[in-house]
Amino acid sequence: MSPVKNRAAGKPILVDPRPRPLPGDSAISLGTYPILPEDLATDIQQFIESEFAKQYFSTHRTGFIFKRKVPVAQMMSWQKALLSSPLLNLNRSLHKDAVKVFKVVQRLMGDRERDRAIGLRGQQESHISTIASINSSQVTLPGSGMNVGLLEEERWLLSEGLAHGELRDEIYCQVMKQLSGNPNTESVFKGWQLLCVLLITFPPSKDFEPYLQSFMQQRTTHPEGRVDVMAKYAIRRLTYISKKGPRGKPPSISEIEVASDAAFNPSIFGESLDAIYRLQERNYPREKVPIILPFLADGILALGGTKSEGIFRVPGDGDSVSELKLRIDRGYYNLDGVDDPNVLASLLKLWLRELLDPLVPEEMYNDCIAHAYEPEVCVQIVQRLPTINRRVVLFVISFLQLFLEDKVQSVTKMTSPNLALVMAPNLLRCNSDSIGVVFTNSQYEQTFVHNLLLHLKSNEVDPDYTPVHGLGATLSAPRRPRPSESRNRR
Repeated sequence: MSPVKNRAAGKPILVDPRPRPLPGDSAISLGTYPILPEDLATDIQQFIESEFAKQYFSTHRTGFIFKRKVPVAQMMSWQKALLSSPLLNLNRSLHKDAVKVFKVVQRLMGDRERDRAIGLRGQQESHISTIASINSSQVTLPGSGMNVGLLEEERWLLSEGLAHGELRDEIYCQVMKQLSGNPNTESVFKGWQLLCVLLITFPPSKDFEPYLQSFMQQRTTHPEGRVDVMAKYAIRRLTYISKKGPRGKPPSISEIEVASDAAFNPSIFGESLDAIYRLQERNYPREKVPIILPFLADGILALGGTKSEGIFRVPGDGDSVSELKLRIDRGYYNLDGVDDPNVLASLLKLWLRELLDPLVPEEMYNDCIAHAYEPEVCVQIVQRLPTINRRVVLFVISFLQLFLEDKVQSVTKMTSPNLALVMAPNLLRCNSDSIGVVFTNSQYEQTFVHNLLLHLKSNEVDPDYTPVHGLGATLSAPRRPRPSESRNRR
């Protein structure tokens, strides 16, 4: 039966799981992307470049009298001089912005000295208001000192990409250009750091994405300056942000600092469960779930979450959520300055939603929606989950079940259907690009989660793990921040 007929008949629309690369020695250690033979990879890279260049690269010419067309290979090579026009075909109104962006890219990579603030547009007031709006949400970092000016310029660059979708490919293209044939190892390192920051802010277009991925894939075998580590990390971030889409506002200065070194100091946000679990094994060998879960759950209870109307539905303050996220990423698990349980509830949902792979693997998604109205089967699906996934589901569901007591519901107004509605998108992930499919399946996702809330008994599913809640929000031995393995980026 076709998806349209399924929708009309009130049935879920099954989704084909994305193919997974075959495991093997050729797989990248920080991801699941196989490394192609060098000759084949080069041929593919050249083909992608030529096909993309034909349609999207602007024509550059050189010479005073007999102007000749600049080849794409030369146009996409590092240069010390400024750009006089965009690399890609852009709307004429964005040409000046593209040229200014290139100056910022050069400064961020250390290829050009900083002269004056970027962003001047004829009207001084426009520039002042732009910088003021950026600075209003920044977090001042202790010891950032002289770096703040460059970081503010970086935020301006990111804000331009968010404000003008057409500029995003141009920005990526300019960074790639300055990474190709760059004679300065330090500049290359800073360029890759900038690329990592771009990849938490906005994705390239679908047309440009294969070109960017092929570029990064080529660098996964370049150990000089640890480029290979950053390229592997960047490929994973590209996959993630291509699914997620752009941010709503530029990252703060603190977020930029964290993203710059994320290839060497992995975050517990946006990673796979296995990677997160490995990060904490040394300091918390006895924990059977990521420590962020009991920290946030117990914090919600400690701050009166069971007495907060709309808990899990009402969003916490965005800046407070971002600040707590950065604090946790640095290893400080405490609630200093946090007094709103909605901040922790929002961060809990964010952590689940940003997992690199969905909590319920894609190959099990169809079972969830196809048997959503069969409680026993729903519980059996949880039993079939990989161990760490199963324990996270048990922890989350058992925690939410605390809010199903009548006296709690009478205050929070969050019934089991309400909790299922707000939590289903964080536990299940439909990989279809069709809005119709996503919308149709959402009701079955909610029903699946609702049945877990009502029928899952966490002490009967995993004989080696039973979740416990309410032990305290501050960990007895918080993990201290690890010293950065990267170089000082500025």
